[in-house]
Amino acid sequence: MKSFILSSLFVVLLSGCTIYRSEGRKQFESEAPGKVAAASFQLISCKKEGKLETWFNEEFPSHTYELVLSENDLEIWRTHRGEVVEVKALQKSEKSTQSCIYQFASETVWTLYKDQFIRELENNLMTLE
Repeated sequence: MKSFILSSLFVVLLSGCTIYRSEGRKQFESEAPGKVAAASFQLISCKKEGKLETWFNEEFPSHTYELVLSENDLEIWRTHRGEVVEVKALQKSEKSTQSCIYQFASETVWTLYKDQFIRELENNLMTLE
């Protein structure tokens, strides 16, 4: 019984190795990088804003930006830079304000990832440390 289990295990391991070395897998690995393109967003910059800069931006927001979300500790603004959608996220605390700028490849990509992006920022993935 023990030899049957060991021989079965050996056969399973060998078949796994042949799948790993198969032509289908080699073809997939060689073609995959050309077919897969990153379509999400890119972090451009982050900085801590001083109190004066934060006040100025709150009182006089840029007319090219559209407010997407406004909460006590998080604001998300967006604008278009040609084909690219630029998103500015402001996360506020009592001590400081963190400002991060993200770029989405297009309006379609922004629409696709908008809800997930906002959820991640609401879950405090932008840290102030």
